[in-house]
Amino acid sequence: RGGMILCKEKYAKAIDKAVFPGTQGGPLMHIIAAKAVAFGEALKPEFKIYQQRIINNAKALANGLTARGLRLVSGGTDNHLMLLKLTGTGVTGKELESRLDKVHITANKNTIPYDPESPFITSGLRLGTPAV
Repeated sequence: RGGMILCKEKYAKAIDKAVFPGTQGGPLMHIIAAKAVAFGEALKPEFKIYQQRIINNAKALANGLTARGLRLVSGGTDNHLMLLKLTGTGVTGKELESRLDKVHITANKNTIPYDPESPFITSGLRLGTPAV
């Protein structure tokens, strides 16, 4: 919960006026502290290595899936996510999400471009590798 707006000082007053009160509420110090810790961790060299491993894992997973005949909406991935195109496989995103959940693999059904299924069923499945 929460976010940050980073800007030059000359815009600060206008932004403050635009978001408080209404969009922005009172400060939650524990949330601010947690963000500070997360930013501190992100500055460490180990975090950059972790990020690269996530991308490498995603590319390996994408290559493995396509080598086994599955299709990805974008044909591959350049980040931590990929979207499987399930049309013609005999399984929906909803069904595959449920099957994977039973074996403790987190994924979620997702619509694909020109999806013939409803957003509640879907013809796509989104996979990511940050937890791999």
